Amino acid sequence: MANHLINILPSEEDWKQAAKKWHKTLLKMPVLSMSDSMKFLTPMPGCRTNQYLGGVSTEAQFYPYAPNKRGEGSTEIKFRELPIHFNTMNQDFEPNSMVQTLLGANAAVLGQGQARSEMAKLVLGQVMEIAGENLELSLANAEYDPDGNTSMDMYDGFITIIEAEMAAATPGISVANKNLVEINQTIDETNVVDALKYLEFNLDQRLRKQQRFLYCDPALVDLYNEGYQMTHPALPYNKQYNQPYIEGTNQRMTFAPLPALAGSEYMIIAPKMNMVVGFDNMSDLEKLEVLRMDVDTFTLAAKMFFGVQFRTLDYRFLKVVKMSSAIELMSDFNVPETPGNGG
Repeated sequence: MANHLINILPSEEDWKQAAKKWHKTLLKMPVLSMSDSMKFLTPMPGCRTNQYLGGVSTEAQFYPYAPNKRGEGSTEIKFRELPIHFNTMNQDFEPNSMVQTLLGANAAVLGQGQARSEMAKLVLGQVMEIAGENLELSLANAEYDPDGNTSMDMYDGFITIIEAEMAAATPGISVANKNLVEINQTIDETNVVDALKYLEFNLDQRLRKQQRFLYCDPALVDLYNEGYQMTHPALPYNKQYNQPYIEGTNQRMTFAPLPALAGSEYMIIAPKMNMVVGFDNMSDLEKLEVLRMDVDTFTLAAKMFFGVQFRTLDYRFLKVVKMSSAIELMSDFNVPETPGNGG
């Protein structure tokens, strides 16, 4: 029996046409595939050069009238630079073995031309989606290295920025600046509720009144649900197991579990507007094309701009939490032995 799959393998021209036809969609896929994290962050599309994020710093207030009386202090507009780095990807792939997996039963019913086009689009889309997933995992601890070759080398992530600010000669993040709090006790299911309550009660009142997120290890959310059921079994909270809000915050502090913070010793409390992600997705400077490497292998060559930054380090918009250790979820849980079927 003839192998009809041979007839639907994309040719070199099919690959190039798919990259050209779906160029804009494919270039957007890395950011789109980061949706689990991006829904908690502020996207800034159209970035191709470093951006400057302005924030007002002031203690302005009214006072009793007197002729020509001037207020104390000053008002400043402080800018933080959002570095936008130009990045590349040259990913080799061998598509022939993926035909049956990606097309499945459709391979038998699609017309040959349609099947070749669909095959090319699916493969390119899958490569770009996985690239976006790896980019999402780098949001916290990426550290820019122009000689690097992974997503972790593309730019400085949020935790890398935090640690640089803490270590600076004039620290931008510190206990003295009121935008850092240190927890020296290990957080587990027995104390997680009290620990997060402590954080809430120690925020500046101007931060407490805002809608804000607790950016954290996803394990903290699981730990909180377990801990709350353990310590408050009779409260109505337990009518719904998965709670998006931290109890006692008037539904103003929402969990924002970031995959990139898994295993991290840091948490971040901030309104969404303070967590900025810059990328392009709008210009012709970002490119995508398919090149043949050898008989069976192609290369997907793509370019993109990317970077992250805090809009401001002002304690009214940011509180960094440094824990003594990373979250460990239910470390004492023992799975009971299951009797075998015998024989």
